[in-house]
Amino acid sequence: MIIIGHPDIEYKPLYMISTTKDISNTPPNSTVIFKYDPILCKYCKQNSVDFALFVKDIKEILFASAFEARFIICNKKLSKKAQKLANEYMFDTKILLLCKSEKKMLWAAKNSIDGVIFDDAILKEGF
Repeated sequence: MIIIGHPDIEYKPLYMISTTKDISNTPPNSTVIFKYDPILCKYCKQNSVDFALFVKDIKEILFASAFEARFIICNKKLSKKAQKLANEYMFDTKILLLCKSEKKMLWAAKNSIDGVIFDDAILKEGF
């Protein structure tokens, strides 16, 4: 299971962006994260930028995989559907449940979700 952002586990933070210009403000070889946006997805794919996506529905899950996102991040309700699709179609992209507690992490493990990401792993400003 992938665990990103838990205080007991070493991790590399993800950098929240909203424009292609924001990418230039992130450290080299970092992973950026944003809400699904086809323009940003294309840019990241064309420029070999690792990225993670917040998705809200099945269509965005499928497109995230097609754009070769590193991670798909979703809520508890959508995570089971996303994981089923990822398993069925053998996505390289990993499904992560957004977590605020270890309780959710344990739920993800019991439901065979690829991993979790805690809020602290996402740098939202000032990088």
